[in-house]
Amino acid sequence: MKKYAVLISFGFLLFSIDQALADAARGEKFFNDVQGGNCRTCHLVDDTKLIGPGLGNLMVRHSEEWVRQFITDPQKTWETDHPETIELKKRVRATNRQFARCKKAPMTAEIENDLIEYFKTLKLDAQ
Repeated sequence: MKKYAVLISFGFLLFSIDQALADAARGEKFFNDVQGGNCRTCHLVDDTKLIGPGLGNLMVRHSEEWVRQFITDPQKTWETDHPETIELKKRVRATNRQFARCKKAPMTAEIENDLIEYFKTLKLDAQ
């Protein structure tokens, strides 16, 4: 039993270290890289809608867990009845979207963490 507790603790430690090593600059590079995420084709980093919604204050509007699910599999996340997805559908006034162009490059856990850190920097000034 102690063995399992040690393994679980070690797993949490690795996850925490992985999160601590996340880098917003690498996330921004992936976001803008045409061969990487190429996210900027559809998203702006303020609150302006392009093809997709603006990402300013993204981490204020959505939980980290939901954002991580969305960047991992946007189509699957869009098709869920998750409360944050329902709210997004209301905000963008759409229920049917195709995300075939999202996520051109393979998404590793490191890239996900870097993107999350970058998204945390996209704060809009209070109005």
